[in-house]
Amino acid sequence: MTALTAEIPAPRRIASVMRIHVANPWPTAILPWLVLFGVHGITWSIWALITHYAGDSLEPDAFRYAGGVSWLVIYMMVIAIQAMNAGFRFAMGFSATRRDYYAGTVAFFAAMAVVYALGLGVLAMVERATDGWGLDGSFYAPAYLYDEPYAVIAFHYLALYLLFTAMGALIGALFVRWRAAGLYLYFAGLALAVVAFVWWALDAGDSLVAFFRDNPIEVVMAWTLPLSAALAALGWLVIRRAPTRA
Repeated sequence: MTALTAEIPAPRRIASVMRIHVANPWPTAILPWLVLFGVHGITWSIWALITHYAGDSLEPDAFRYAGGVSWLVIYMMVIAIQAMNAGFRFAMGFSATRRDYYAGTVAFFAAMAVVYALGLGVLAMVERATDGWGLDGSFYAPAYLYDEPYAVIAFHYLALYLLFTAMGALIGALFVRWRAAGLYLYFAGLALAVVAFVWWALDAGDSLVAFFRDNPIEVVMAWTLPLSAALAALGWLVIRRAPTRA
């Protein structure tokens, strides 16, 4: 850390890193909403066609299981991976520390998670107020979120986005430090974790099913927060010794 960098308060250094990610808002703040509204429009058109041709034979809850919002969390995970890789050495060139860069990147995506959670919650309320866009559909609050209040819907998306962006930050950190070998390490560890989870789930059986059945969605999603924090902490442990040059 240079003497000049040391004189700048940590919050300002972290805010400077966040501004690096804000410099090009298109991939994180503009394009996702445009694509989302486009998918919504296409979905609504399909609902309208089905309603027209099905007539009275259409089931009342036929459009309550749309998955059009789910792609956003995968998209934001990919953006987090790219941001970690693309901006790291650029920020290092401006005398940012690894700690500042990682903290600023994680803070940026946490802020984006809040924005998307609040926005999707508002859209879910508009959807509910318009009787599912006039077709009894459920695009922004499908299935298990259909009857939930605004706070629960927003918290659900917040927890989901934090989980996937923390995962993206870890993958990006692995790539920055070890390049392709880091990705091999991650996917090998992920495969082992999935196998271990399936083994545990089969052994847990009814108790696991009871957990999801007996607990409200906000409690279930709250359990993802420690995992998100662990992934973010692991990402820091990886990137704290990453080389500043390729």
